[in-house]
Amino acid sequence: MFFVLSKTISFLLKPIGILFILAVISLITKNHTKKKRFNGAFLVLLYLFSCPAIINKCIKIYEFPTTEIENTKNYTYGILLTGGLVNESKSQDSAIFLGPQGDRLWQTIELYKAGKIRKVIISGGNGFERKSKNFITENDKAREFLTKAGVNSNDIIQEKEAVNTYENAKFTKSLLPKNHEKVLIITSGFHLKRSLACFRKQNINIEGFATTPISENSPFKWQDLIPAMDAFKNADILANEIIGLTVYTILGYI
Repeated sequence: MFFVLSKTISFLLKPIGILFILAVISLITKNHTKKKRFNGAFLVLLYLFSCPAIINKCIKIYEFPTTEIENTKNYTYGILLTGGLVNESKSQDSAIFLGPQGDRLWQTIELYKAGKIRKVIISGGNGFERKSKNFITENDKAREFLTKAGVNSNDIIQEKEAVNTYENAKFTKSLLPKNHEKVLIITSGFHLKRSLACFRKQNINIEGFATTPISENSPFKWQDLIPAMDAFKNADILANEIIGLTVYTILGYI
């Protein structure tokens, strides 16, 4: 119930939800002056949410920077968070198609092969299919991909119950030794702030490794002032994280 409710609230508070609400209000408003104001607000917000120059700046402030693998310390456990690792609808039978967060998988493999992590804990299940024990989840496909890429199957531990970042931390804690050494969490740079906060709330000694960077380091171009769909998508990602961080704070998850 929490999963569905949180996704619904998240939609309404994100850029697309805000624009949707403005469009509906404008549609049903009879007053011509108010209708013009709502339409104007719609256009202004649409520009702000889709302007690469504005959104990239915001992302750079929030997103954790990436680090070189050779500069990373050694850890026994690397915790890989699911959520977009593979395209579950396409990855059937022996086929595996990576999702938008597939870089998490690749960086995990690189860390393992470089000897930076010795064991991989894949944390995360499937929110809508949680009760289906036989459903082939993203977690299973991630494990399959790791083993195909050279990670020893004995070095992979699966945590398949978590449906959000709070549960990632809560359920992973039980898999770690009681007096564990510092572990490494592997997730997207924009998701790392909330992840680290959740795991530290569970008294897990942890550091982060950022993957899947979405901010750009290229110098400003006049084209960056032209609305773009990629910028709108990044605004949605940023809003989702800020909402998540706020809700988790209210609920005491972090």
